[in-house]
Amino acid sequence: MSRNTISQSVKYGLHFIGIWPDTPLPGLRKVLWLLSAAFCQFCQYKYAIKHINTDGFVDTIYSLGTAMAYTSTVGYLVIAWINHGVLREIISAMEDDCAKYAPFDRNNAISRTADLSYRLTSTIPALHLLAAFCVAVGTLVIPQANNSNDRKLVIDMDVPFDLNQSPTYELVLAAQFIFQGVVGYTYSMFSTILLMLILHAGCVIDILCYIISNSISSEDEGQFRFVVARHQELILFTEHIEQLFTYIAFCQVLASTPLICGLGFLLITAVHLENGLPVIVRCSVLYFAVCLDIFVYCFAGEYLNNKSKMIVDAIYDTSWYNLQPTTGRGLVLLILKSQAGLPLTIGKFSSLSLQTFANFMKASASYMGVLIAMS
Repeated sequence: MSRNTISQSVKYGLHFIGIWPDTPLPGLRKVLWLLSAAFCQFCQYKYAIKHINTDGFVDTIYSLGTAMAYTSTVGYLVIAWINHGVLREIISAMEDDCAKYAPFDRNNAISRTADLSYRLTSTIPALHLLAAFCVAVGTLVIPQANNSNDRKLVIDMDVPFDLNQSPTYELVLAAQFIFQGVVGYTYSMFSTILLMLILHAGCVIDILCYIISNSISSEDEGQFRFVVARHQELILFTEHIEQLFTYIAFCQVLASTPLICGLGFLLITAVHLENGLPVIVRCSVLYFAVCLDIFVYCFAGEYLNNKSKMIVDAIYDTSWYNLQPTTGRGLVLLILKSQAGLPLTIGKFSSLSLQTFANFMKASASYMGVLIAMS
């Protein structure tokens, strides 16, 4: 039996955040998420507004950047909850595709895609958990090693508790550490979902190219009709991905731009500080994780467009000149559809591609230069 391309790490993660189909008590999970996020966000923005004129420029940027990252995570969850039916259709389509293409999978594309998907979708959340750990170390452990007696929190918050008493401080610190790990894991889950979906779409295209190259002939129009039907299903599958992720990608860009600028600014300024090691430790891995997330989104759009062009090449490499006229005309329409690509967009106004990623990083670097000039 062929394996399924649905990654088990993504499945467990979606169960955790209450998005996977048939998750027990989804309403209770959503209420708990919203209540905890509302309380933490209120305390974060209250701290940022209260200390915007008293803290240093560096601390202000860091507080606002982390608050916006948590806000974007809540936005991802709300969008995913609204499009829960679309996600259910996507998961069902993935299971059906693995059953349909198993008889044609001569090169074990499904198994190889499942292995690759599991490795990548396990690595990205691990990186975000490592980033959360580095932020905690940079905030707590290193200042203690420098004989600092200040009671620092992992996340800058104006909590309605007296932190100078024990065990209140220890309980708040433990709750923040858990909350930061949970938010980091949830933040990474959406990029891993997208990565799993585009790898599945690429696997389907590889099998379709194999069918086109080895099965379409003038004597077997049934295989051609099979390819046309599967290609239409593939287009519908990518449209569902677009519907689910277009506004998530928009939130990702809005949140990542100030976060990358702020973290990059902190890293640059920390190099010239005498005690800049805590800032470097807590910001370097987080900066890389945020850049990786936006790269995954842009890579997804580039990957699908390039894979769609493979269908055009596979059709042209066949003996199309020996086909029946009706089949040949059908191949022309199939080529035109494939040339249109399988686009993914940012809020339906800009396409996701590696060129978009390059422009995004250049814009972030420009804004970073403005921050350095202001400081």
